[in-house]
Amino acid sequence: MNKWEKIFQNIMEKYSTFIKGSWRYIVFGLCFYLSIYIFFMGFFFYTGAGKYIDVLLTVGVGLLSLTTAVFLSVLVWKFVRGLPKLLFACLIGAVSAIYAVGMYMGPFFRMMGYSVLVLGGFTGITMYFFKKKAKIPFIVTAVCTLALHSIFVYLTATDGERGEWSLERAKETSTISNPAEIGEYAVKQFTYGSGLDKREEYKDVLFKTKTVNLAPYTVQPHGFNKWYREWFWGFNLRQAPVNGRVWMPVGSEDETYPLVLMVHGNHNMVDYSDGGYAYLGEMLASKGYIAVSVDQNFINSGKSGHIGWDNAGRAWLLLKHLEQWKTWNDSKSHELFQKVDMENIALIGHSRGGEAVSTAKLFSELERFPNNAKLRFNFDFNIKSLIGISPGDGRFQPGDQPVDLEDVNYLTIQGGNDTDHTNYWGIRQFKRIQFTEEFDGFKSSIYLYGANHGQFNTSWGMDQPSPYWWFMNREELLDPDVQRDIAKTYISAFLDATLKNQSEYKTLFTKKQAAASFIPTDPLRIQYEDASFDPVANFEEDVDVLTSSSGGDLNGYNLSVWKEMNLLLRNQEKQENQVVKLGWRSNTSRYTLQIPEGISSSFEKDTVLRFDAIQAHKQRYDFYNIPLPEGYENKAIPISVSLKPKGVGDFDSRIRKTMFIDPTYTTKLYRFEWWNKRIGNQYEHMLQTYELPISFLKESFPDIEYQDIEEISFEFNQTESGLILLDNIGFTTQLKDE
Repeated sequence: MNKWEKIFQNIMEKYSTFIKGSWRYIVFGLCFYLSIYIFFMGFFFYTGAGKYIDVLLTVGVGLLSLTTAVFLSVLVWKFVRGLPKLLFACLIGAVSAIYAVGMYMGPFFRMMGYSVLVLGGFTGITMYFFKKKAKIPFIVTAVCTLALHSIFVYLTATDGERGEWSLERAKETSTISNPAEIGEYAVKQFTYGSGLDKREEYKDVLFKTKTVNLAPYTVQPHGFNKWYREWFWGFNLRQAPVNGRVWMPVGSEDETYPLVLMVHGNHNMVDYSDGGYAYLGEMLASKGYIAVSVDQNFINSGKSGHIGWDNAGRAWLLLKHLEQWKTWNDSKSHELFQKVDMENIALIGHSRGGEAVSTAKLFSELERFPNNAKLRFNFDFNIKSLIGISPGDGRFQPGDQPVDLEDVNYLTIQGGNDTDHTNYWGIRQFKRIQFTEEFDGFKSSIYLYGANHGQFNTSWGMDQPSPYWWFMNREELLDPDVQRDIAKTYISAFLDATLKNQSEYKTLFTKKQAAASFIPTDPLRIQYEDASFDPVANFEEDVDVLTSSSGGDLNGYNLSVWKEMNLLLRNQEKQENQVVKLGWRSNTSRYTLQIPEGISSSFEKDTVLRFDAIQAHKQRYDFYNIPLPEGYENKAIPISVSLKPKGVGDFDSRIRKTMFIDPTYTTKLYRFEWWNKRIGNQYEHMLQTYELPISFLKESFPDIEYQDIEEISFEFNQTESGLILLDNIGFTTQLKDE
């Protein structure tokens, strides 16, 4: 026996002697202090039955738990002691390995690992019975093993359940041209950057740029994270590059073009993200925009860790790109001199980049960095339009406040099958965009059932790569090309309407059927608002269900459900938007709003009633014990909307029109119900904007004075039951091209 073996044996002998002599005292000490703890905790437990009952109940639960655990522990110990040491060691080692890998790969990997352990165990037992020629046990275990393997293969090889929405397109040709079609310009592609980058596209650049000090606007990484980032990238954030890939129209020498910067979100930094928006860049450049995909991969997370305040850094770096473009545009000796229309700038951001574009707009209007006022800003760019694709919200809050913006065009797009941003955070930013009366722009929210977070970026693909996506309900997902075609349609239409004043494209946001000939519209829920909107009721002013923000009275008749509430996200956090919920079990139910004369006095023939509405999800029908109207499951339900002039009866059929309120579909993100429940609801109530021109009254009342319209009524007379949400009921001017 060598020296080290003797030392080890000596230590083990002393340890064994210590445990054998002291274990009874340790047990006594543990039980004594545990009893005191449980007894005193009983004094802080209140049932209302008296303090003796409180203490007795607490002590009883504690003793029952203790004795049960002791009994089970003895059984487990006897079982473990009977295991061969190598088998026990392998089990512990396997669990440790799965847990260690899962720390980096996530919970799905751990779940897969434990499943593989079960498969391996059954396979081993089957082999044992085969060797022993135990026929019946072998057949039983073989069947179980094959069944488990079949389940595993089924889950990984099949796609899940199909979504409830239709992907059909209208056969009729739209009167509006498809904004996603390739334009008339040839496209030139190039990159700019420091020229010192390890990536070839930013090493061999057309235009060189100076590095910038990004460090003051972020929380710097430390330790291994800092070392690994600097080793991988070859620089730190004090020498951050201004890198971008450009798609530029080739036109005449005197032409200038609107500038559109596109920025990716957070993704594994070693899997570069900036090339994933080429489908947008090529289309936009062909239509006369300078499109730039900004490289911010070095701000992204990696397996080594994250960067704090990353969205502040993303926003500030976007503005440094605009600063660089302004320098080129103003320099007479530069090839890009007077090529950029700096009065028409748009920012497009995806994921965290979607939050960053709103923050960049705010930073552009400020003189100092809100979270460190020693840092000065000097930007003041004319950023006219913002687009947030599945954006975040609140990851970085300037001065610990949400980002509130005024008089900027805003579009946000969210996928209903987003397994990264499972909640529609962009709807909050949408609500915080405010307009003054003079502003000639708009904001729109687009919720797209079946769309997936990662599929907006061709480099990312699905949110969850293999093997994670095996557990996703892939059958509900839109084809990636279809999803991106829809994104191209609305992004292009939005930019054409806001940067090129092609107002006819606003119709795509107020009437989704206008796009039905070139994209499927059933999966879409689109909200629209502009500065001309004059609300009768938006339900934000108070908790009184009988009063409106405009001062007009509200009334409900024969309603089973009537309440004002805040719409919820999937995880049941607030959308920060108040609505009215209306449910009925009789076709005599209705909801009315009196129109103040201050609003009706401005009515003209081109005035339009506008409101947002959606049918409640079927789970809410069940909650309120309201039956789904027969024949309308997953279908739009009809309601009557009436505009009553003075002197006309409430139920005159000539003053009403039928409108169909879209359903709220179920979205099952994953294959397992228990996992979906961990995320929250399997739906989000997202409103759809509807319009009704008041000029329809002229058909029955040729001499009508539109200023005499005094009441709006939502009559639920076409189905025996229903449950809907209403919001933003008011009037606006009909768009000229509608």
